[in-house]
Amino acid sequence: MMGGSGAIGNFKTTSGESSSTSTSLTISPNIGYFFIDKLSVGLAGQFNYVFPKGDSKTIISNNVSPFIRYYFLEKEKQINVFSEARYEIIRMSNIDLKADTFLIKAGAVFFVNSSVGIEVALNYSTQKTNRNFENRAIYLNVGFQIHLEKE
Repeated sequence: MMGGSGAIGNFKTTSGESSSTSTSLTISPNIGYFFIDKLSVGLAGQFNYVFPKGDSKTIISNNVSPFIRYYFLEKEKQINVFSEARYEIIRMSNIDLKADTFLIKAGAVFFVNSSVGIEVALNYSTQKTNRNFENRAIYLNVGFQIHLEKE
C-alpha cells in the first residue's frame, strides 16, 4: 500500500494560563505492507507548516513515523472503513522545539477500482513538547491509497 493525504486544521496551544491558536497545513505520504489480511503496518512521512495567529513566525517540521492501519470490511467492498494509529517524534527545524505526538484517525475509503482508493478521515492528535506546551487537534483529512496487488 502506498499513498498519502493532506490536511488543513486549526488548533489551540496552551501553556500554563496562556493560550494561542494556529492554522496548520500537513502533507503525509505513506507506505505500508499487509502482514495479515486487512492489517497494514508501515511508515508515514509528515511535512507540516504551522501559521500562528499574531506576530509569531511560521513553524516548519518534518518526520517519519510508524503506523498501523486496520480495514474493517472485506477487501472486495467498494467502500471500506478503517482506523489508524501513529506515534511521532517531531523536531521543528526553525525553532528549538521537540514534540511527541500520538495520532488516531478513522474514516472511509472509496475505491474507484480494485487498487486505488480515495479516503476521508477524521483525525485526533495530542502532542506534548519540551517547552511544556500541550496541543490537541481534531481535523478532517483527505487522501488516496494505491493497494498494490500480488498476481
